Parts: sequence; structure tokens; C-alpha cells
Amino acid sequence: MIDRRIPPAGDPFYSVGKRTGSTRHHRCDEAFLETLEEDFGIAHFALSNAFMGVPAEPKKCAIAVCEWASKQEEPEKALLAWARKNGRGTFAPAFFERDGDDNPGPR
Repeated sequence: MIDRRIPPAGDPFYSVGKRTGSTRHHRCDEAFLETLEEDFGIAHFALSNAFMGVPAEPKKCAIAVCEWASKQEEPEKALLAWARKNGRGTFAPAFFERDGDDNPGPR
């Protein structure tokens, strides 16, 4: 007798070669920062400096970092320290680079 049931993992012929969805294209924006501010009680200034880089941080990453920061004594300070240490947001190296100018001093 032939067993014609679909296995619990799904149809093996349909799922071959399919990629799972990614959420990395869902990036932080001003409206999302306001939501994070309401949910975690972290100041908008710290959220903006930590997550609004070029490109902006993925929303899933921002939520995880805010969860961690909200458990610290000073969440804003912890969030900015995380961004500075990891080169994210306004602390990203791209913010400090100039157009081919190696000497940032006056001319």
C-alpha cells in the first residue's frame, strides 16, 4: 500500500528551492521610532541617533536592542553606548567620511 499523506514538514516537491522570507528590508522610520519611544520609554533623541543611520537599522534589530536597553539602569545611555560601540546610526563610519578628503582641517 502506498502512503499518500503529506509529511509534517510540508510537500517536499513544492518547498524545494524556496527561500524563507526576510525582514531585513523593514527599516526604522520616524513613525516606528515614536512607537519604540511609547513602548520602551526611551527618549526619541537616543533612538534616532542609534537607529537612523544610512541605511536605517532593521526594525527587528531595533526592537531587540530596545528590549535590552530598557532593562539597564539608564536606557538612553546604554542605547547610545551600543550604537557607538557597533558603529550604528549616527555613529556609523559613513557619517564621518568626507568626499575623498583625508585631511579634515582648514585649508
